Amino acid sequence: AKQLKEESEDANPLCRSIPALRGNFAWRSLGDFPTPVHRFRCGLGSSLSLEGAREDTADVWVKREDLSSNKYGGNKVRTLQYTIGSFEAYLQNCKAQEGGGAPSLLTLGSGGSNQVLATKVHAVATGVPPEQVEGFVPMPDEPEMDNTLNYLSSLSLPGRQAKWGTGFPRILRVLFQLFQRGKVASWALPPGGNNCAGVLGQAGGALELAEQIERGELPDPDGIVVAMGSTCTTTGLILGVALARALGKPAFRRPGFRIFAQPVHPVLVKLHRLFGALFSESFPMMVGRGLRDAAAAIAAAGGPDVTHEALALMREELVVSMDLAITGNYGAHSDVSREAKAVYDRSAQPPEGAPGLWLCGHFTGKSFALLLKLLREDGLAKRDKRVL
Repeated sequence: AKQLKEESEDANPLCRSIPALRGNFAWRSLGDFPTPVHRFRCGLGSSLSLEGAREDTADVWVKREDLSSNKYGGNKVRTLQYTIGSFEAYLQNCKAQEGGGAPSLLTLGSGGSNQVLATKVHAVATGVPPEQVEGFVPMPDEPEMDNTLNYLSSLSLPGRQAKWGTGFPRILRVLFQLFQRGKVASWALPPGGNNCAGVLGQAGGALELAEQIERGELPDPDGIVVAMGSTCTTTGLILGVALARALGKPAFRRPGFRIFAQPVHPVLVKLHRLFGALFSESFPMMVGRGLRDAAAAIAAAGGPDVTHEALALMREELVVSMDLAITGNYGAHSDVSREAKAVYDRSAQPPEGAPGLWLCGHFTGKSFALLLKLLREDGLAKRDKRVL
């Protein structure tokens, strides 16, 4: 009830597109939406060009999720809209019960985790007491400056922040509580915030993009290129595309449309190459399972059931890059992504007045490297470059 009074559901792209969902999901805006779409002119930097030859260029369209919040931006804001909203509602219900207790919100990631930092920033901003937000970074990543700055920021914010590589007993106790009936259980957000609530946020981002296509702010693209970490964003994009099509929106309908996902962790590449793991419909945090859970939640709340369409889209229109040269090590630039960043720094031309992009070693540097690879392939095949 508190959220319904303080938030306009007209600002929620899922509710704008599917009115039956209004009042059915806890949700907080957290940021500044819709995020703009900017057209960049960029060189392709192909090493196959003849020495001294003119560098080929292309236009690329960028959904500026980095501008989603002046507190802490990035795509994690959408992931947290439903997650923090749900925890806030759960916390209020617990307090309303006699002896209800005060559950905590645990957020997990690697040392340089955007998820941990974003959760601490945005949870407290919505009124969650700082002492009930706990950050844990048990997973390793590379000793890069970006990771160090995120970790130091997490340490500096109110609320508990465990030291790197510690906190396993606390995490296990919270997970065990989930199976104990009658107890007020704290919540543990998985890495990347990849749960049903997080997927709904990313699906909303895809529907917002469909609205921008419908308004003519950008052409209907041939594909979307995205970094794949926990798979939450990729899963939400697929669900959002399936919903947009089911709702008759004039978006994501180009012949040969694809979602191109670049894994940022080599384990994801190896698991998918050996077992097709990312398409699993039963294993937690995989794309297929996430689609089933989030599509079921929308259908149960009165929206269209696009489970079949979303799973078909995953199998037929999701292209997972198996290029380990781009992936490199988790949490750091690969040689290929560092070269892609150098191409961007040297040649990119953002729209007048628009800020440039930060191509980090964790995520965006690798998705940009895949985008360059795709456009270079178009050039070598002497076909029109795809709108990406």
